[in-house]
Amino acid sequence: MSDMRKLLESMHKFAGQAVGQKPGDQVRGSEPMPRKGGGKKHPFKGRLVGASESIEEELKEEFNRYLSEYGAPGSAISHMQQGANPQEIVAMKQQEVAQKAEANAQIQELQAQVAASRSQIAGLNRAFPQGANPVEKAMALKDINTQKTQLSRQVEELMQQISALRKQTM
Repeated sequence: MSDMRKLLESMHKFAGQAVGQKPGDQVRGSEPMPRKGGGKKHPFKGRLVGASESIEEELKEEFNRYLSEYGAPGSAISHMQQGANPQEIVAMKQQEVAQKAEANAQIQELQAQVAASRSQIAGLNRAFPQGANPVEKAMALKDINTQKTQLSRQVEELMQQISALRKQTM
């Protein structure tokens, strides 16, 4: 219950109170910006809601939290690998690159198979049985449709394999 009370009290506090402002000291949205003067001081300095005089300290703390979580910027070593042997890290990276290259080669091979199957389907679409006997034409048409169905299933299976390999390389 006391946690809820603390939460409610913190929600109702004036935002600038932490830096020593009073509720009447803040800049209002309807207040016009003063004309440019000769001074270098911002005309609303100290009157912004929650304005802190030590923004540099806040940014330094945030940056240090970032460094502790993710490591130094520009380094290729994540926070998970900070204690690892650099040679092991290089070997792992090389293995990952080799696996991706192998998966990409498999994807290209599957895509070639898909293209070949699709061209066979296109050939079947252009083929129309010739002859005078309607029964023979019907049987040939049935065979063509069966072949097209089998090729379509093969294309679908190949596309699923390609999709799985692409997910694996991500």
